[in-house]
Amino acid sequence: MTDFVFNSAVRSNVGLVRKNNQDSGYAGRNFLLIADGMGGHAGGDVASAIAVARLASLDHGDHTGESLDSLRSTILDANDRIARAVEDEPQLGGMGTTVTALLRCNDRLALAHIGDSRAYLLRDDSFSQMTTDHTFVQMLVDEGRITPEEAEYHPQRSVVMRVLGDVGASPELDMSVREARIGDRWMLCSDGLTGFADLDVIEEALRSIDDPGECAEKLVNMALEGGGADNITVVIGDVVDATDLTDEDLDAPGQFGGSVEINPQFAQLGTVDNDTQPVDGTQPVEDLETEALPQVDEDTAEVVSNSRDDETPADGASDAGAGTATNSEKASDGADEETAEAVSATAVGAAASSAAAVAGDSKRGGRGKARATKSRKRKDLGADTDDFDEFSDEEPRRRWIPWAIAGAVIVLLIVAGFAGKAFIQSQYYVTEENGKVAVYQGVSQNLGPFELSNLNETTDIEVQYLPAYTQSRLKETIPASSHDEAQKIVENLRSAADKTRQQSVSGGATDGNSTDPAPSAPGEPGNSPENNPEQQPGQPDQPNQPQQPAQQAEQGENP
Repeated sequence: MTDFVFNSAVRSNVGLVRKNNQDSGYAGRNFLLIADGMGGHAGGDVASAIAVARLASLDHGDHTGESLDSLRSTILDANDRIARAVEDEPQLGGMGTTVTALLRCNDRLALAHIGDSRAYLLRDDSFSQMTTDHTFVQMLVDEGRITPEEAEYHPQRSVVMRVLGDVGASPELDMSVREARIGDRWMLCSDGLTGFADLDVIEEALRSIDDPGECAEKLVNMALEGGGADNITVVIGDVVDATDLTDEDLDAPGQFGGSVEINPQFAQLGTVDNDTQPVDGTQPVEDLETEALPQVDEDTAEVVSNSRDDETPADGASDAGAGTATNSEKASDGADEETAEAVSATAVGAAASSAAAVAGDSKRGGRGKARATKSRKRKDLGADTDDFDEFSDEEPRRRWIPWAIAGAVIVLLIVAGFAGKAFIQSQYYVTEENGKVAVYQGVSQNLGPFELSNLNETTDIEVQYLPAYTQSRLKETIPASSHDEAQKIVENLRSAADKTRQQSVSGGATDGNSTDPAPSAPGEPGNSPENNPEQQPGQPDQPNQPQQPAQQAEQGENP
């Protein structure tokens, strides 16, 4: 095949609801990339920016047949950088990002994928999704438990099973090699596009708009018109003959979009300080940067992690274990085997008790040691058992621990109940109610016979004037994390409905013979367009009386 490159562009938008853009993208001559970050306000945007900044270095034309391995190792390095950023900035813990990347390699393409961002290929008469979502609902589809159509509106459709980032495991990537043909059009996108625009209209835009930048811009606007409740990033790359471009065009730098462009400082997080020299005088860090990072033994990493998590209990157990050995030795000096076993059992019980009990024993001046000594006197001298009553109440004193634990569990359940109620009351969703757009407070699911939402507002926006895909989204509900976000969605839907209404009116007017509606009497609502959404501009005057059902039905069918 003739040498080829990408004629590409990237467009990204924060959307109508989110406060920051957690998407990042890159479009170059040899490399296309999309990354959708996650991890809250301070996390997802950082993770996607780190990944894209690291992977953009692959945008050159020197890749050989081993480019699949090069792509994989670079993605794993980006994953390590995200993990190092979390070590440096603990408040970023839990952040992650999807990655979908397409790399030119001789006459083929290397495709890497993890997460729920997608890659699509438009070739001749076919438009195909080239990646499989790593999501909970996709797993349900693969198992035959739900249909692909049901997956599009499933409440857990955003739950991602595999990502790069601070997840404590080596990422599992989907890697493949694809054929490249002149005339192919590739689209990489975050779920902010496919979640709010129908695939049919996406395909239509890809076929009808030749310029990659204009096409990407159109797709972003379509997602905004569909609700825009998520970040939206689109990367489009056309496979073109390299000989048709000038040297200047071929050398043009790639484009960044989203968080990596807005926050270039994020790209530096997790990188190795090249000026740092190793303490032991071995290989300098700058030499390590040019080599593949060594693979970490997952078993070893798991052991280290467990040791860190259990550091305090481990130390306590160690001390108690040492105490066990010491007490056993002392008990065995001049005492029989039975006494030694009794002392050992007592020390082991102390080691297994709570941290408070261990601290209490140490404050009592080494009671285990005193007990071993007095037990020896009791055995050898035949002392009366009343001499040891001071130790007999230790076990009863521990009986309060189960009750304390039960009380703590009850308190936690009560707190969780109040927290859950507060969370539900902070949530909103937009849906359809009797043909109008309505806002509900709460969540759309029910808990048995209990409804977890209530009607907050019914707007005057008629659902019939919204695009078909948006109507489907309303039936399945559009979630919002606050009342302000719900109002933003409503205003966007209002704009879309008004646009459709105006197009319908302008298309139905004839020779300018339509008349303005008759004004209503002072103090009486009814016939003004603002107060009577059923009466449209361009219709004949109506008297100040309610319309008959037949008239309303006719207007509903012929807006």
